[in-house]
Amino acid sequence: MILAAERQAQDRGSAVHGVTQFSDLTPTEFASTFLGTKLANEDVAAIRSGMTTLPDYPAHDLPLEFDWRERGAVTPVKNQGACGSCWTFSATGAVEGANFLKTGELVSLSEQQLVDCDHTCDPSAPRNCDYGCNGGLPLNAMRYVQKHGLDTESNYPYKGVDGKCASARHGPAAASVSSFNLVSTNETQIAAALLKHGPLSIGIDAAWMQTYVGGVACPWICNKAGLDHGVLIVGYGVNGTAPARPWHRRQDYWIVKNSWGPNWGVEGGYYHICKDRAACGLNTMVVAADA
Repeated sequence: MILAAERQAQDRGSAVHGVTQFSDLTPTEFASTFLGTKLANEDVAAIRSGMTTLPDYPAHDLPLEFDWRERGAVTPVKNQGACGSCWTFSATGAVEGANFLKTGELVSLSEQQLVDCDHTCDPSAPRNCDYGCNGGLPLNAMRYVQKHGLDTESNYPYKGVDGKCASARHGPAAASVSSFNLVSTNETQIAAALLKHGPLSIGIDAAWMQTYVGGVACPWICNKAGLDHGVLIVGYGVNGTAPARPWHRRQDYWIVKNSWGPNWGVEGGYYHICKDRAACGLNTMVVAADA
């Protein structure tokens, strides 16, 4: 509870920090088991310089709130278990949304296929490769999906351990991507891209998520080394007041789908984190996919 108390004192939002399923773990144990996107800041810069970024979209008439869950583009929250496969859930969530926008059908796709079969390395930061339960990058996963496609979760179910690739036995892919691009680090542009392309894959420093119980988190001390967790932005909202922090009259926040099961966080597995503050690097590695 000491860590939770420290985070509570330091959080500048309305978040509540307390007992979670990770309370018995040290921050190091937590990171080594449940966080699988290990991306140093210098690699973020290298990747961004080597990839196309989406052009800016008109953003003067964005709605105050938006949620892809209300439009049927988001599958139920999943659980990665004690496997550093968060990067696969971040990627499949974006592909599931892109596929929904193209076909009108929401199909749950296979994270286990990525765990077993995807060993892609980033061409601009080649030390960053996909290693199943030992971590990977959603951006690399997009490269795999564009080349090989993805099976359904029902055909290739999640096991939460590294296994032998079995994608060839399941026939044609259930979904693929025609393109994927980085999004601007400007959070207004991230919101505009969210509306146009569907749920967005992002990387984040997740240290504060270990103790998160509810409310809107506004971490102001984050890991300066880089990103360590892959998640999915599905929308954004507004919290009218922050009673614990009266100087915040209004809190805009991102609605972030996590992969630690429905009993973590709020709304059955979600994280609410401050919008327009570049909180914990969430704006630095945002990927939009198109089916």
